[in-house]
Amino acid sequence: MTDPAAGARPPAVARRLPGRAKRRTAVLREYEKFNSDRRRGIPPVLWPFFAPDPDRYYRWRVQLDCDCIKEILSPDDCTPPSERQWRGLGDGDALPPGQVHCRHDDSVDAPYRDIIEWGDRREVSFPADPVEPPEWADADVWAVLRHDEAHTSAFWKVTLACGHVDEVVAPTLDWKPADGPRLAEAARVNQMIEEFEQVWVSDPMLHSERQREHPRRMLAAGWPSPRPERSCHTCPHARAIVAYQRVGWLIPRNEEPKPENPPPPTRAALERRLRRAEAEAERLRVQLAGHEERRDA
Repeated sequence: MTDPAAGARPPAVARRLPGRAKRRTAVLREYEKFNSDRRRGIPPVLWPFFAPDPDRYYRWRVQLDCDCIKEILSPDDCTPPSERQWRGLGDGDALPPGQVHCRHDDSVDAPYRDIIEWGDRREVSFPADPVEPPEWADADVWAVLRHDEAHTSAFWKVTLACGHVDEVVAPTLDWKPADGPRLAEAARVNQMIEEFEQVWVSDPMLHSERQREHPRRMLAAGWPSPRPERSCHTCPHARAIVAYQRVGWLIPRNEEPKPENPPPPTRAALERRLRRAEAEAERLRVQLAGHEERRDA
């Protein structure tokens, strides 16, 4: 996991990595299948930008700080992969330079990170929620969360202290980051503190001590909305490139195509082949004669 508190990492090194690269033809088939699916939703005029031909790409093998080795493609062979930005899972937001998504089932829980920058805003309209609660909520909780009418919410893209990108729901449609978070009334905050502590006392296994730290921090800050920190679900799976190895262009360059019908050999080449064949025939005749002499003896 990449942790902003871990300090600057040493630069990645170029070296030969364990194992072997995939067959180029297999990688080419995978890319062409991926590109064919992607191009279905993109106008042809935009293909060079968002779905380029495979001859644009250079192949690398990279080793991550989790010891996994992956193969990746870049649009040139000049910039090392450790200095590039790669996207998260699928077509997710770009990760900080030198990080690659690598999921592990035993990764740590998502840590909380401070919001350091607010970006673009978008609005999303939702239909009314169903009356029946979903599986993850009981009836009392769903009665508080449920929207009985269609509604629209504003989502703001934010950058966290770890460099990863997330989205935050604004408290109202007209809210702006310059307005600052909205705080709950002091009496309500005190009531919530008592309610949280009572729940944790009655069920000590409900949350770990680490999971209780976040609501306690937010209650101490007046229960701000939106929260000044987010649980970063990218951090546990964002791995840093520590070493890389060149593989080559996905479509080899400066390679003259082989003619379908090669020209006949020259007279000089045929004469050389004939001399070699005659010399080999003479050698075999000598060996055969030796066998005959030994048999007669």
